[in-house]
Amino acid sequence: MIAEDEWLLASDLATFFAGMGAIILGPAATVEQAGRHAKAADAAILDVNLHGRLVFPVADELMRRNVPFVFFSGYDEIAIPERLRFASSLSKSSNGAVVVDALFPPEPFAEPVTVAQPAPAAEDVVALLPKLRLTARLLLDDAGASDRLVEHTLEQALEDIDKRPAGSSIADWLNTIMRKIARQRGACLLH
Repeated sequence: MIAEDEWLLASDLATFFAGMGAIILGPAATVEQAGRHAKAADAAILDVNLHGRLVFPVADELMRRNVPFVFFSGYDEIAIPERLRFASSLSKSSNGAVVVDALFPPEPFAEPVTVAQPAPAAEDVVALLPKLRLTARLLLDDAGASDRLVEHTLEQALEDIDKRPAGSSIADWLNTIMRKIARQRGACLLH
């Protein structure tokens, strides 16, 4: 199960694990959706904060069922409750192999398992447009405003192309710009 409210990241995780043969539950963008999927999950990746709500009740359910899970967060300091501190806590910049190792740590003295990394997709903005539109819909929940948000995001990206952080994927960079614009001008885009 993937519980992640950043659509681009959730999609990348789903693609990675589906490529390994996993059946993906979700991605769930809310605590309620994640709670429904938790009843059938065999393993889980949990963003700590799903649209302003903490995912700890879902983690409690997974812990009760003895299902392995990891916390996935963009925050440097996460206030994980004491009862859940046994779980790994990874940054959102962690790659798929690190997530697999955290979910299923190797047995002592076992041969190391190599996780095949899928070949990285070309960073083509046109190929990212459907994901950008879905992210915009999650942020604004209005089709017209969502399309305007995507348009403003791409315009801002063109203006700031020389400010793109080194090592940041285009998808992550565009997602950051989109969230900033949604926070600053989201209400204006609805009209």
